[in-house]
Amino acid sequence: MSRISVSLAVVLACSLFSFASEARSECLNVASPNPLTLRGTLTFQIFGGPPYNGGVTKGDTPEPTYILKLDQPVCAQGDDFVDPNAQIDRVQLYPEFAPALYSKLRALVGTRVRVEGKSPFGAHTGHHHAPLLLPFSSIDRDSDPTEAYGTAMTTVQGFYLALAAGSGEQAARFIVPEKRMKGPFSAVAMTKFYGALDEPLMLQDVVPVTSDQYRVHYTFVASGSKRCNGAAIVKTIRIRDENLISSIQALNGC
Repeated sequence: MSRISVSLAVVLACSLFSFASEARSECLNVASPNPLTLRGTLTFQIFGGPPYNGGVTKGDTPEPTYILKLDQPVCAQGDDFVDPNAQIDRVQLYPEFAPALYSKLRALVGTRVRVEGKSPFGAHTGHHHAPLLLPFSSIDRDSDPTEAYGTAMTTVQGFYLALAAGSGEQAARFIVPEKRMKGPFSAVAMTKFYGALDEPLMLQDVVPVTSDQYRVHYTFVASGSKRCNGAAIVKTIRIRDENLISSIQALNGC
């Protein structure tokens, strides 16, 4: 082999090594303690557990499982139970600290979500039903911001963002005229309550139920009260060229 050929081969080998190293560096490092955000579609399935006879209908213990189907497959490294050359498209989820998060899981099945957690690890027992598992601390609907364009969803979003700022005056603008002058939807009443919270309202998500109804999730802490993990059905009505809120039905008392 000529010197030119040998040099070319060395350059090519170095280039391939560099490319492989770069590709490997883009894999998830499951050994890292840094927070991780994943996006995908949340699914639910019941797997068979012990004694592992071939399924629940054959006597196996039912194991309800929430799995995130990733938008894009990923590779992972840093764990003896993860193959860094494999493409992972499923991640099993379970709450890191708060069992109450299971209620959010149930509500979000079948939707595209954003999950935040840390310290993922590779499957290594019969209770693990996806290549990668993630203890998560939060999960929310990850909607396309353009989904609200031209719909009443923007009115609902605006209303709750005004409450988050403690501004009853701004929030009242999104209520039908006959309900914004007095009562619980008046500017004064809403400012008095939402402006004095120990922890301001935080809007979690707005999900369309029908063309004029939306399911809203939010949190806040009122003075001397426990945290409200709230949900409500908000109905809207078209008046002339505006979408306004006609009623709000709280689903869990806050």
